[in-house]
Amino acid sequence: MQERMAGLFARLKQRKIVQWSVAYAAAAFALLQGVDIVAQRFAWPESITRALIIASFVGFFVTLLLAWYHGERGEQKISSAELLLLSLLLAIGGGFMWKFAPGAGAGNAETASAPGLAAVPALSGPNTQSGKAVAVLPFENRSAGGEDAAFLADGIQEDLINTLSRVPGLTVIARTAVLPFRDSKLDLAQVAKRLSATHLVEAGVQRAGDRVRINVQLVRASDGQTEWSERYDRTLSATNIFDVQEEITEAVANTLKLQLDRTAGGGRLAGTTENLAAYELFLKGRKQWTDGSAKESVRLFKEALKLDPNYALAHGALAEAYIYLAMGGIAPPAEAFPLAEASARRAIELDDQVVQAYTALGEVAFHFAWDWPEAEKSMLRAIAIDPNYAIAYSRHAGHLAGWGRFDEAMAFEQRANDLSATRADAVGTVYLLGQGRYQEVLDLTAAIPPSKLGDQLAGRAVALIRTGRPDEALRLLDRLSGERRTDNLGRQAFLGWAYAQAGRPAKAREILQELQQEATRHYVSPQLIAEVVLGLGDRDLAFAKLQEAYDLRDPQMPFLGQSVVYESVRQDPRYRELLRKMKLDVFYPASADRG
Repeated sequence: MQERMAGLFARLKQRKIVQWSVAYAAAAFALLQGVDIVAQRFAWPESITRALIIASFVGFFVTLLLAWYHGERGEQKISSAELLLLSLLLAIGGGFMWKFAPGAGAGNAETASAPGLAAVPALSGPNTQSGKAVAVLPFENRSAGGEDAAFLADGIQEDLINTLSRVPGLTVIARTAVLPFRDSKLDLAQVAKRLSATHLVEAGVQRAGDRVRINVQLVRASDGQTEWSERYDRTLSATNIFDVQEEITEAVANTLKLQLDRTAGGGRLAGTTENLAAYELFLKGRKQWTDGSAKESVRLFKEALKLDPNYALAHGALAEAYIYLAMGGIAPPAEAFPLAEASARRAIELDDQVVQAYTALGEVAFHFAWDWPEAEKSMLRAIAIDPNYAIAYSRHAGHLAGWGRFDEAMAFEQRANDLSATRADAVGTVYLLGQGRYQEVLDLTAAIPPSKLGDQLAGRAVALIRTGRPDEALRLLDRLSGERRTDNLGRQAFLGWAYAQAGRPAKAREILQELQQEATRHYVSPQLIAEVVLGLGDRDLAFAKLQEAYDLRDPQMPFLGQSVVYESVRQDPRYRELLRKMKLDVFYPASADRG
């Protein structure tokens, strides 16, 4: 036995098996390390890394085989046994590659049915790998002037969120999630728990004449310990403010042992200005946006651009504001969407890292141009630039739902909710309704009190109607009716349709009259009126309104295929023709069964 083992080791040494193996292992390890670094910096899909790992693993055995047959002599003819073994190894490797590398097995059937749309990136990308999540709490305004001076503290906080969002490996909680904790009486551990954050950033901003002081600290949520703190005293200028934001971002990244990507602009805000007055107008415009005054924010962004026409971030913000005006019915779509597109393209021309410009282009492509591939391309580009931008995930989820890709939509909406620290229980109710999965809607929302359901309340009511429980549905609809606001016309229309479906047409007509009255004062989507009319059973008037919406390129039309409202007319030739003209029929073929 010992002689046989000794003979085997001698043959291994003679054929240089060990040398070939060690050399291959070292080269493969170096390659994979390099690919890992590049993949994080360029947000490559995880499937590429998996494919290379599998290829490296198979390559190791191929190397052993080649060494066995060729290690003893420099050249040797390939024998039939060697060829058979090589073929077997490659077949096994191909099988593993098919099974594990793409990440989706045989691919997504829904995506395959829509040629030209981009592949969906993995949502467990570089910004979810480290397990580190930071919430930048509202900055304390310590300047004289009270609320009139608060825009500076609020603006620096939001800018810091945007710069931290581009640190690879770091999850940054959205600003909308942290705003409710301004002046909160909760201790930091409770705030962190509610926000699902491992660390909190606290700061105070004090402006005095031409000087500004920023005190900032990074707190570990688990025990409330300060891991890093600093005080910055600077002459007040736009450049100095951006420099401080960059220094804070770098300090936070270093403290959390994360690497900034300088090649992609990590650590510094994109599209900035050197004009302090323009920057202050921009911050005031953004505060007006937060406070709900989109028209005033448009005015202030335009004022900022008068002072600095090359202020890319202001162009991007203006584009987003125009989108809001169009989607909210504040301005006609044919007027607002082209303005949004022009502002977004100017922002990208000045700085191609302005994420708001890409989300605006995605919205224009989806809601106005009805260019589905361009809409997806723009949204995925926004997410690649800023993997923590919750708005991009949420909007893209809406687009995916419009194309009938409901499972993907729910995944993107879940990611948006994670970043916004909102409840995940009722994520995707509207998407489930679109597929006729009513019992799942009821299961998802069963444990949530009506007071916490929010926009999911109407969805639960519809599911109750469809499962034969109209009395329970009416109680929910009455609650929603008492809370309805005139600035949410989409909810009003859906409520009117649901009342009609639940057997209370008088209430539906009351809501229809309110929408018609609103339409005398400003733009109201004809499609919203069509929804209520359809619920009341007047198909001819409903399709007349839908044709009007089509002619106006109404921004609600891309949801024509998705919405549960059109369940009763899905086989109507007029409905099928509208889907065909909008190129939505590929997502919703006439033979499709949606429950």
